Amino acid sequence: MILLDGRSLSPALVAQIAAGAPIGLAPAARASMERSAAAWAGEPDVLRQKRRSLVGADAPGTESVARFVLDHCAGVGDLLPPAQVRALIACRANVLASGHSGVRPALVEALCTMLQADVIPEVPSQGSVGAAGDLAPLAHVARVLCGFGGRCRLPDGRTGPSPLPAFHPTAKEALALINGATLTAALAALAMHRAERVLEGAVDACAMTLAVARADGRLLSEALLRARGHQGAVEVAARLRARLGEPGQAVRAPDAFSLRAAPAVLGAAIDALAWTAGTVTTELNGACDNPLWFPDEGVVEGGNFHGAPVALAMDVLRIALTQVATQSERRTFRLTASSITQDLPSFLVEGTGLNSGFMLAQYTAASLASECKGLAHPASVDSIPTVQHYEDHVSMGPIAARLTLRTLENVADIVAIEALLAAQGLDWRLRGMRVVDGVREHVAPDVVGPGILALHTRVRAVVPYWADDQLMHPALRAVGGLVRGGLAEDGVTPW
Repeated sequence: MILLDGRSLSPALVAQIAAGAPIGLAPAARASMERSAAAWAGEPDVLRQKRRSLVGADAPGTESVARFVLDHCAGVGDLLPPAQVRALIACRANVLASGHSGVRPALVEALCTMLQADVIPEVPSQGSVGAAGDLAPLAHVARVLCGFGGRCRLPDGRTGPSPLPAFHPTAKEALALINGATLTAALAALAMHRAERVLEGAVDACAMTLAVARADGRLLSEALLRARGHQGAVEVAARLRARLGEPGQAVRAPDAFSLRAAPAVLGAAIDALAWTAGTVTTELNGACDNPLWFPDEGVVEGGNFHGAPVALAMDVLRIALTQVATQSERRTFRLTASSITQDLPSFLVEGTGLNSGFMLAQYTAASLASECKGLAHPASVDSIPTVQHYEDHVSMGPIAARLTLRTLENVADIVAIEALLAAQGLDWRLRGMRVVDGVREHVAPDVVGPGILALHTRVRAVVPYWADDQLMHPALRAVGGLVRGGLAEDGVTPW
């Protein structure tokens, strides 16, 4: 069981919880939560004002709490997948477990029970600007938790009302349930987990292409990369050297930038991921709520609910992923062009004319790369004021995170296409085959490192060598699954 204490949640743990891992409240968090709840006196100003304006000064607090939650259930669009809702609930519970929100341990326990029972509220994916918290999506969770209606996905797969007892929140607990950019953080955590796999796959697919292209091994020189000093590039070159084995030296013109500058581009993405992961991990364990209580200062109003840190991180990662995507697509293109490879058949299958080979795979990669460019526009640069200009600056964090998850799907398939075509090219190299002036010739087979052979075997385990055209979609889907589960790993479930 993963225990939430407000301090030690990581993107990897969020991914486990999203996949069904059980959670609970850490005993160490209980005492600080109880102190915070006991010290909180009265009703938060925002609820007091709403009670007076909507239901009258003498209306009971329970009615104002229900109205407050229901008023924020304004989401639209497709429902979030259940795994993402699980992540959202766990991340909000961890924020509350930090002991600054003035809520009882029972609230976090109720959220944990919801996940333990696999009762997952239906939460629309759109409607939050990521500033005064991800109000709408969290309100849809709070509605179900507190017995104010709403529908859930139940353990048997049906949808319906929650079978769990309603949690009866205090006014502050109702506010704390929705007042934080926690959908942004939850989706960002899942993006971190997926981005690690995609970037590892991108490096491995690149290694295969470098082997097929017989690239100049000096582009991976450690001295070369350390002279510039970017750690990500140094790490990528080391991984590529480990895959390729002893570097060769090409006796021709320097390689194209999609080969020669691969460590620079992939390394920049690795560095972006490292920075983003730090930001997201900090957010997962931060008091993203308002107002907050501290033993020495009492209640403090601030802007901790604003999603700017994670929104910016998601935009940076998405831009980095788009660079990876566009460079991978260029390597894929080079593999299909006999005028570039010189001795491989056009589109990597003999008899081009009757055979289209992998021509359409490159079409698909080009389409996905272009889509990535559109998705890469930073969501965080936009701000539309809300609440009559009271909330006059917003982060658009949920949009940034959703776009990053969409981009990751595209990049995973682009990387898979490169790996698939590189495996086909490797078959020609390893079998000592080449095509010159349309005629197949036999030459000495290339010798490649064991790391390249292992990657080739991984791809060939799901897609055999193509001697003639076959249905493309199943092959793309199969290798796409490998990338999503870890191209070089066995037995890992795709996300």
